[in-house]
Amino acid sequence: MNIPKQRIKISLAMVMPALVSLSILMTMSIMFYIQYKNEKRSLYNNTMSLNLSSAQKMAVTIEALFSGMRQSLRASANNPAIEASAASDQKELQVIFDLMLQSSPYFNSVFWADQAGTIRVVSPVGNNLNQDRLKTEGTTEALQERKSYISAPYRTPAGRWIVLASEPIFDSSGKYHGMIGGTIYLEENNILHRIFGSGAGNGKESYSYIVDSGGRLLYHLDKSRVGENVSSNVVVKRLMGGESGMQRVMNTHGDDYLAGYASVTMNGWGIVMQTSVSSILADVDRNLEEQLRSMLFPIVLMLVIAAYTAARIAAPFTRLYKLTKSVAAGQTVSSEEFRPHWNREADQLNHIMRAAAESLAKQTLSLQQEAVTDPLTGLSNRRELERCLDSWEALRDPYAVLMLDIDHFKSVNDTYGHQTGDQVLKLVAAVMSDDVPKGAVCSRFGGEEFVILLRKHSMDEAYRLAERIRNAILISKTPYLLPLTVSIGVSLYPEHGRSREDVFQAADMALYRAKNEGRNRTIAGVKSA
Repeated sequence: MNIPKQRIKISLAMVMPALVSLSILMTMSIMFYIQYKNEKRSLYNNTMSLNLSSAQKMAVTIEALFSGMRQSLRASANNPAIEASAASDQKELQVIFDLMLQSSPYFNSVFWADQAGTIRVVSPVGNNLNQDRLKTEGTTEALQERKSYISAPYRTPAGRWIVLASEPIFDSSGKYHGMIGGTIYLEENNILHRIFGSGAGNGKESYSYIVDSGGRLLYHLDKSRVGENVSSNVVVKRLMGGESGMQRVMNTHGDDYLAGYASVTMNGWGIVMQTSVSSILADVDRNLEEQLRSMLFPIVLMLVIAAYTAARIAAPFTRLYKLTKSVAAGQTVSSEEFRPHWNREADQLNHIMRAAAESLAKQTLSLQQEAVTDPLTGLSNRRELERCLDSWEALRDPYAVLMLDIDHFKSVNDTYGHQTGDQVLKLVAAVMSDDVPKGAVCSRFGGEEFVILLRKHSMDEAYRLAERIRNAILISKTPYLLPLTVSIGVSLYPEHGRSREDVFQAADMALYRAKNEGRNRTIAGVKSA
């Protein structure tokens, strides 16, 4: 004799704590997930904004720095003591330049070269400058320019990366006597390291760097990288184009960073301040972990109370269990189903579950709305349009199709930009929505093309509505202050075809005729044979 197996029965006193635990865990998971995403997005935006602000301040500092350099060199170039000492006392000239270097915070070395490029005096003495004649790229160009000059970074014959700033020397009669130059040794301790070193970040997690107009590194925490060409970096490319801004970027080593960048107008240099994404995520994870730890005891306490309460008042929770099961199964549960109860704990849980059910219903409704709505215009999308057609055709209801296309829309995008184009699409959608009768379906069909479905409308009614919409659009105020026109094709079901495709083709052909006949007009479709 076969004895049926006994199914395991679980008491409600055990089920209720389990359900409460599940509800708490689900609610906590959703809450922490949303909080994690929001906090991460907020930290990303704040970090990039702070980095942009830092980069802009550094750019202003560099502008001031080079203005100071020029003023310092210009003052020295106009110093009559230099010309007087040059003719009489080389030692006194050396003292003047040594004092110039000591009093100037800008340069690693200063020198005077005559018009032929011969070094007359240099400080500090013995810095390996060519004592016969200057032949490096920067100095040669500076001598030829005979005006205020700041060089791009170049490598000297000794292998040192240098930036040169110079001012020409003219006597009272206007005769050119060479230049006074100051050099910055990019790979050594220099003015850039002294100014930006303290605010350059903390290494791999956050750091700044400076590039020239050609994308070559002028300043970096890793001095061995000075002179490296990083023009392939997306941010550096933007800086080379004179842009400033912020964005997420992969650096040349493949690391993920949040960058703020600013260009320096005076010399085309660019400043980048960036923070690693991994460090931001680490902060978010730490915050989340701390919150979880702080909530662990309340969660445990809630579970204990729920178990005790369930053991005492199991019966009132039977109904809540069934409702919760319905919600978990995706069924719609009315908030009225969660009726108040004499038991305080059951009543509180009623309120919580009612709020959860209402929130879930709102989210479901929102998702359903998003699934059938065009995100830009707020009109129905093609999925909703097809659903309406299925419903009407199943009932064999006649309908009219108004196919509307914006005239010269491509030129609007090309001339005024896609943001203006989006505003035009929204304008057309708003006019359509305001003018159509109740029960009509307005849909964005694709690009700048729209479709209006009218249930049980004659051709005269549909045509008049099309003309009203066309004229309303024509007199509407556009974002580019020029009139906007549309062309419309109208067809009917079943007069213009026994299938959906035939009716839409008839409307499309009518629209095509409207375009060919000069645009800004409504054309009715031709009935099928």
